[in-house]
Amino acid sequence: MTQTPSERIDETHRDFVAALARGLSVIQAFTEDQPEMTLSEVAQVAQMNVATARRALLTLHSLGYVGIQGKRFLLLPKVLSLGVAYLRSMNFKDLVNPYLQEVADQYRDSVSFAILEGDDVVYLGHVPSKRSITRRASVGYRLPAFCTSLGRVLLANQPLEEQQRLLTRAPFPQYTAKTLVQRDDLAREFAKVLTDGFATQQDEIEMGVVSIAVPVCDPQGQVIAAINCSSETDRTTAEDLIATRLPALRDARAHIEWAIRRAPALVHSIRSS
Repeated sequence: MTQTPSERIDETHRDFVAALARGLSVIQAFTEDQPEMTLSEVAQVAQMNVATARRALLTLHSLGYVGIQGKRFLLLPKVLSLGVAYLRSMNFKDLVNPYLQEVADQYRDSVSFAILEGDDVVYLGHVPSKRSITRRASVGYRLPAFCTSLGRVLLANQPLEEQQRLLTRAPFPQYTAKTLVQRDDLAREFAKVLTDGFATQQDEIEMGVVSIAVPVCDPQGQVIAAINCSSETDRTTAEDLIATRLPALRDARAHIEWAIRRAPALVHSIRSS
């Protein structure tokens, strides 16, 4: 049977390139907490045997994506070219970033554009603020969806069965004393988001951080992404965000939705993720 381009193949399919998959797993094994690792550490994190990890690392080293420092491996700047290729091909510079920047300049908040990937939100666009916080977001950054304003907007607009799949794993990790982690609390929060058309959170992912998010829709009206403002509680409150940032975010959303109508590749990319 012929495989159509839109269908995902699994590891047993004859067209699945296992070596490529292992190479990508090795790249993703490196994190903020483990920027340099030994061969055995890479193998453990990437969940493959040492011989396979060694071949992947040496191939990536030959291509300029991985460096070697003594007995430890680390990523090289060339890895950035993979993410840059996506941002350039999707034309984020013109379609999304100017509208995030306008809101950031107006309120001195960080402003982000994110999608849902599994149980996390992934930042595809981000304008940082200058405040001192523990979590420094950037393009490609991931956060748990259940306790972020971006994530709650996206989860609330998922089909009910997808919400239930997530909620069956409650209670979730408690990041602060105020994090909502119980199934019923989160279900009520999702329902409120659908009624209000936006989501807020305060002190749930990090003490002192408050944010508000709104959904972004494709030309068919389906929610595909979200944008948010994130500020600090010594500057503002959730109520003030609703009064001030919400109108600005809705205006930015309207511009972004108009822009992506002219760029179907971005919509197709997000839908396929």
